[in-house]
Amino acid sequence: MARPTKDQIEFAKAMTIKQRGVLNSLSMYDCYMSASEMADDELKEIIRHQLARYYAQPSIGGRLSWGATDAGRAIAQRIRRGAL
Repeated sequence: MARPTKDQIEFAKAMTIKQRGVLNSLSMYDCYMSASEMADDELKEIIRHQLARYYAQPSIGGRLSWGATDAGRAIAQRIRRGAL
């Protein structure tokens, strides 16, 4: 599992409750990305900091899904333990 960078850890310390909840969910399940999630600047920050990634699923017409990266899973685990 990839170790989070210092920048990712600093971002995680300042994440909102919404960002923490979404990252926690993504660390357990890849999910379809809704239009409102795609448009949400707050959630785009999780992707920008490379804690999550999105991808197209060709088998279902290219619908976007997203999930946590290895660094995102490590951050989510730290948050659950209360370390961040």
